Amino acid sequence: MKAAILSGPNMLSVNHLSRPVCPAGGLLVRVVCCAICSSDARMVLKGHQGLVYPRIPGHELSGVVDESRNSCFVPGDRVQIYPGLSCGHCSACRRGEPRRCISLKTMGFSADGGFAEYISLEESSITSGGVNLIPRNVSDSQAALSEPLASCINAQEKARVGQGDTVLILGAGPLGLLHSRLARHLGAARILITEIDDRRLELAGELAQADRVINIGMERIPQVISDETGSRGVNVILLASNALPVVNLLPLLVEGGRLSLFAGISKDLSFERFDINQIHYRELEVTGAFGSTPAQNTTALDLIAGGFPVEDLITKTLSIDEISAGIEHTNDHQGLRAMVCFNA
Repeated sequence: MKAAILSGPNMLSVNHLSRPVCPAGGLLVRVVCCAICSSDARMVLKGHQGLVYPRIPGHELSGVVDESRNSCFVPGDRVQIYPGLSCGHCSACRRGEPRRCISLKTMGFSADGGFAEYISLEESSITSGGVNLIPRNVSDSQAALSEPLASCINAQEKARVGQGDTVLILGAGPLGLLHSRLARHLGAARILITEIDDRRLELAGELAQADRVINIGMERIPQVISDETGSRGVNVILLASNALPVVNLLPLLVEGGRLSLFAGISKDLSFERFDINQIHYRELEVTGAFGSTPAQNTTALDLIAGGFPVEDLITKTLSIDEISAGIEHTNDHQGLRAMVCFNA
């Protein structure tokens, strides 16, 4: 089979490998679509703390069951796959927190992922709820975007986004746009989204479903928030960019407001100081959000089946032989999501 193999930083090549075997109790899946996210691009170009070399990257994927040794699935089933691989037996798994599994692995980082023609899935992927049948009205490329939508669901559940909220989203990349659409779906009354990249500003105006797109190259966020909210502030801030200091965000929140640290902060900004008394006296909440659970992944696929829009976020489709162009498309912000399709 063909697979993209990362052997070191900026050392990605497409090679031929032996097709993996179908494990006992598991599945062998023929990959149909696997999206390229910004984490994939950074990992390929610069490495990643969770990466083990050599590695087949890719964690946003869908496919077709080629061989099954599990009674839940048969060959020909179209499936969407959650990338977390938990043991199912440790205390975290038993209390329903597979993200805290003591032996957690993630496809594309600590286990091989979806930039390959085939991927094998252990029985634990199935028993944890990590393999979902794709509804007939959902395309393979749409299904592959369940994983990033699930991560947004995780963050917004923790931040309790809901009816009547004014929400500020920092960053209008693919995940920022998903956040905007999800906040609207959850009943947010007003949505503001920021961006500085010219192309993404244009796309945000078309796709974000936001009430205002803020060009932070020309506008000051505090002034815009003051104008838009009558100096009151926003209920929720969702940090979907790793290039903004957290220290300046707390004053933008209303009393009891919630800040979600959805994006990992760049190292030069992650040690910024801020007044912790703001959290104390104003009863602010700061939550971290990383990844998602299998249940949230299933919820994301159900939302897409119900009409939640994701297809228009795919701005480039390419074959596995063209994956380097997809990495460039993603890293250089040439568009939004690039999608590797094995029938491309």
